[in-house]
Amino acid sequence: MPTYTVLRQHLGERMYLEGEKREAAEAEVAHLIAAGVLGAPEPPPEPKPRRARKAGDA
Repeated sequence: MPTYTVLRQHLGERMYLEGEKREAAEAEVAHLIAAGVLGAPEPPPEPKPRRARKAGDA
């Protein structure tokens, strides 16, 4: 699920305060995004690079 930044305090499953992060399905919070209560979804974190194997590693 995408993570959104709370721009204005509001009551959802619980009380969300300004500056908190909220995870929700976009379809459930589209009206809050349109009203300016939630910010745009944050991009997912990039995966950590994997260590390349050396020739001698088994």
